[in-house]
This record gives sequence, C-alpha cells and structure tokens, in this order.
Amino acid sequence: MNDINNIFHDLNNEIFLNKKKKNLLTNKKFLLIVAILIFVFTSITVGKAFYLRNKVNNYEKEFIEITTKDSIEMIIESNQTISDKELNKVAAEELINCIKTPPNKNELPDNVKKVINKINNFYNESLTYFSFKYKDLYTGFTVSYNEHQKIFSASSIKAPKDIYIYEMASLNKINLDEKLTYTRKYYNNGSGVLKNKKFNTEYTVRKLLEYSTVTSDNAAHNMLMNKYGRKNMLNFWKEKGTEAIFTKNTNWGLTNAHDATIYMEELYNFYLKDEIYGKELMNNFLNAYPTFLKGKNNYKVANKSGWAGTAIHDMAIIFADNPYIVVALSNTGESNYTKYFNTANELAYELHQEYWKYKMSLCSEIMNY
Repeated sequence: MNDINNIFHDLNNEIFLNKKKKNLLTNKKFLLIVAILIFVFTSITVGKAFYLRNKVNNYEKEFIEITTKDSIEMIIESNQTISDKELNKVAAEELINCIKTPPNKNELPDNVKKVINKINNFYNESLTYFSFKYKDLYTGFTVSYNEHQKIFSASSIKAPKDIYIYEMASLNKINLDEKLTYTRKYYNNGSGVLKNKKFNTEYTVRKLLEYSTVTSDNAAHNMLMNKYGRKNMLNFWKEKGTEAIFTKNTNWGLTNAHDATIYMEELYNFYLKDEIYGKELMNNFLNAYPTFLKGKNNYKVANKSGWAGTAIHDMAIIFADNPYIVVALSNTGESNYTKYFNTANELAYELHQEYWKYKMSLCSEIMNY
C-alpha cells in the first residue's frame, strides 16, 4: 500500500514540475514578444523623428529663402503726441464735454418737459405719493419732487449703515471677519432670518451685512448698529450732505429723497473705485429684496427698500446703458403701493429715455473736425 502511495506522490510531483516548466516557457515567449514589440516601436519612432527632422530642415531652408524679401508688409505707426491744451480743441473732446454737461432747465426740449409734467401731476394726485428723485449718474441731471421733506425711513436706513461699514473696512478701520454674537437682546420678529436662528451663535460682520442688505434683517441691523455706533455714521454722512439721517436717537430714524440719492450715488462710486469691497457690497444690493423699482429691459437693479406701516420706500441704481438712480418714497401702505411703484418706475424710465435722446441729438451736431 505504501508503494502505491509513493507512486502517486511521485506522479503528482512530476505533473507539477511539468506545469511549472510549461508556464516558464510561456512567460519566456511573452517576454520575447514584448521585447520585439519595443524594438519595433523604438525603431519606428527614431526613424520617424529622423525623417521629420529632415522635413523640418527642408521647410526651414524654404522659409529662409522666402523671407529674403524685405518689404512684403505695410507698417502703420503713430508716434505723434498732442498736448491736453490742443486736445481740448478737437471735436472728440467737445463731444465728451457736451455729453457730460447737464442741460439748463430752460433749454430742455418739449419731450423732456412733458415727462417732467407727468411726474409732477402723478405726485399731486395723492398726499401718500410722497417724494421722488431721478438722477443720471453720467451727467448729474436730476428731477425731483418734494425731495427735502422727511419721512420715517423703515428698513431703507440699512443702506447707509452697510455702505459706511464697507467703506471703513476698505480703510482697514473695520474687520469684516470679526465675529459678533447673536443674543436674545437683538431678537426682532420683523424681516430677516436671524429670528429663526439659535441664540448665542456667532456671525462674522460680513455675514451680518449680507443679512442686513439682502434679507433686510432687523436683528443683524441692530447688532451692527450696536457695534459701530450711530454717531460715527451720522458724521460720515453729514459730511456728504445728508439732512435727515439719525436726527433721532434710534437705530432707525428718518429719510428723504435727497439723502437717499446721496446714499445710492456713494454706493455706485465706491463700487467703481474699489475692486474688492466695492464689488462685494454692490453684489449684496444687487441681490436685495423686495425690489419695487425694477427698471426695464432686464436691467440689473441694485436697491434697498423699506416697509413699516404705511411707509413703503425704494431707492435703486438702474444699470441701464447710462446708469441712473431713482428714489420713490410713499405713505401708501399696502392698499396702493403696487400702482405707485409701477408708475414711478415707468415715469423714471421714460424720463431717462427722453433725456438721452435729447442729449445725443444735441451733441451729434458737433462737427468741428
């Protein structure tokens, strides 16, 4: 029995050794094939490179031969300079000055006067149609109705506060990444999102400003006012010519169309001159809601509205081809505000269109070449 077992054991060993030899031979064949393929590929690559090198050399020789012609291109240069004094005499400068200069009100054409009369008549329809102001940002041309009379600001007061903080940040006087804690004392059940958040949560100043502008958050407004102070903002804006802001010792206060226009023009100028803070701030205003003054033709609108009781306001930069500001303040309340803002929006747009038709017609007459 042991002999039989030994025979089977030897037989198994022989089979295993045969398989191993066979696998080894197979692997040698595989390696040989791979080596042949590498040699063929390398030979082709070297041969191709040698061939292309000769072709390139031939092309280079032909190219050199072609460039023996020295005058195959026309050269146009303009190195002459002109002084500013001389430049002021040319028609282009006159055209620019014509466009930039606001017109004398006594020289306005009938089509512009007609729209101004429509605005005046509309605002005289009701005491609740409170005040209006239009300003063209390129020329400074303005039309206003009842612009100096004060009215409760509602949430529109958040615009000058937010602009002030961003401008101070651009001067390294405020750190937008500083964190403030939302506590119970700042709670407000009005507009915004913080009223739904947990107390004792920290938010950066930057995030609070976003909430303040975009969602008109009352709690964020109070937190920022508590941090940076009404007095500092009052002094900042009074130097720019405002009349009504923070004349009462509260976080809210009064506004008028005169002040609101100053806020939005400051926002626009800051946006133009500051690549970082100005654009970040403007982006908040471009995303603010609600928007009552919408412009036309899918123009972008940067705005800050306010709504408290019967006081419903909006102030906006309309990014038309020639941007303009429009401010519409009201005491209409909920009953009539849709008609009010729709009409104010249409009238501002119509005035802007007619004004620029007049300007382009006037300035196109400059032909002193």
